[in-house]
Amino acid sequence: MTSARLPFSHFESLPTSKTLRKAEPVNGPYSVTATLSSLDEILEWQEGRIEFDYGYYRFVDNPLLCRIQDGLKTHYQLRHCWVYASLKTAAMELMDYLLLTKPQMTLKLISDFKAGDPFSLEGSLCGLKTVFAAAGPDDFSALLPFSEAKDELLVINVRHALEFLENEVDFLIKAKSLRIPILVISDRFPEKPWPVGMINYWVLPLNSEQQSIQGGAILSNMDRQMAELKGLRMQRGPVLSSRNAAYFLGEIEAESKAWKDAIIDRLCVLEKARYGFLFPSGMQSITTLLTLVRRPGKAQIIAVGHLYTDTYALLTYAKQRTGDVENIFIGVDEMDQLPAAINEQTAAIITETITNPLNDVPDLEAIVAIAKKHKIPVIVDNTFATPLHCNPLELGVDFVLHSTTKYFSGKNDHAGGAVLLNDSVVAQTIANYQSQWGVELSSLESSILWQRLEDFEVRMERFQNNALQVAEFLQRHPGIEKLYFHNFPSHRSYEVSQRILTGSGSVMSFTLKRPGMEGLRKFYDAPLQHILKAPSLGSNQTIVCPYTLLAHYHEPDEALEELGLPRYLIRLSVGCEMDINPVIESLDQALG
Repeated sequence: MTSARLPFSHFESLPTSKTLRKAEPVNGPYSVTATLSSLDEILEWQEGRIEFDYGYYRFVDNPLLCRIQDGLKTHYQLRHCWVYASLKTAAMELMDYLLLTKPQMTLKLISDFKAGDPFSLEGSLCGLKTVFAAAGPDDFSALLPFSEAKDELLVINVRHALEFLENEVDFLIKAKSLRIPILVISDRFPEKPWPVGMINYWVLPLNSEQQSIQGGAILSNMDRQMAELKGLRMQRGPVLSSRNAAYFLGEIEAESKAWKDAIIDRLCVLEKARYGFLFPSGMQSITTLLTLVRRPGKAQIIAVGHLYTDTYALLTYAKQRTGDVENIFIGVDEMDQLPAAINEQTAAIITETITNPLNDVPDLEAIVAIAKKHKIPVIVDNTFATPLHCNPLELGVDFVLHSTTKYFSGKNDHAGGAVLLNDSVVAQTIANYQSQWGVELSSLESSILWQRLEDFEVRMERFQNNALQVAEFLQRHPGIEKLYFHNFPSHRSYEVSQRILTGSGSVMSFTLKRPGMEGLRKFYDAPLQHILKAPSLGSNQTIVCPYTLLAHYHEPDEALEELGLPRYLIRLSVGCEMDINPVIESLDQALG
């Protein structure tokens, strides 16, 4: 074990006001999910009565992240702290959020960083749709006067930030007297706590300029804003890797070799792509593409079929980012509505090769044909099918997304995302965005992903074979009301799937003959000895979860009916076990 890289080796997680429930991580300290052993436990968590110490990384911060966040809060005597993939990510996400809440805000920047400095924001702020004035730390005339009549944000991005603030108290007092929020982006950890009342937001690097492993943190006493930022961080996906957190806590060493280029080459071969990019999470991949394809006056997204929960949420609650433009949702059985839905505001069409969780297969050929007539890009999340069962780029799709957390990894201990494409101009735009926002997969995570990819093809063959056996069992079982599996003629996407896909994938969903919560409880609370009870998929070990209760718990019945989602739907992600019979036996016993 190495010495702590953060200046405080005693970081520990703070007690919570809620009951903290132990959850078993699926695969060690870097697990991206954890077992949820009973239905009541899930309901208590959804109702806010308990918190988990481990959980699916989209829902629950890994304990290593919590240790850093709580340690920083304690040391700097602030109420809130969230950690991000890099300092630049943290700064850009915060400014983007603040400018989103007040679109006419003027950003006024004080900076002494030169272009190319690791912590410089030069070249990044152009990604924020606002007017800003800049001044060096010795000349504020370009920023004055401040005005009460309009919204302004003062951003201080200087070396030795604490010393600068101590020397410019009068300037800060003037800004505060006019209720101008102040954001300080520091290049290092000050050893002593700051004057809390003077500054609204602090952004800190977890790394030094010399370290290749990156991380950043936002600290503040602004309760509502920080709560909303937490939700956005989970939704948009720029969260700090748990391995990076362990590195900053001094518990692991950095990798001597980054495997990013080798991984991109491998994924490009698999997806028949020319260019590839790796991100901290699958959601960050999606967020990046949605950001880049939209622009003023052309910000509408059309979604075909069910999407990953957070993708759906990004589009459902995107009105704040797109003005009055409503995104459009079309079912796979409503393809005849797609041409009429496209208008001058449409920026892109997004879908999945196999949708989550109802196993629909959108007709990519038809979607591409319609999109090309209108010169609209098509984005496809290929996580469920993987490139072994579908190559959307060969069908004319413009962008392919993956959550590398799932099948590419298989071990539930890696978080990452990927974007694959063929257009060189757009590839350069994505590269610029990654640099501007600091959203890249860390070398620690890329090293793990490279190891996991070694036997990807072999594992996928077992995934496929096992899934077919399990689906056939469920199709015959008298305890099953309905099975959602596109590889069977009874599924509405069967014909399209046979034309678009070369394999089934391993995710399926079903409802039970025994109705309601009690039927679900009887099944889910059964031992299920050879199946993990956890919210994830693409795992080498079979995983089950009550999908709708986890992903759409607070949705009213009318909304679920409109989505076509049964409230007590169960999702099963079949693994690549060498012997699938124990999994089938566990299902048989639970179904009674």
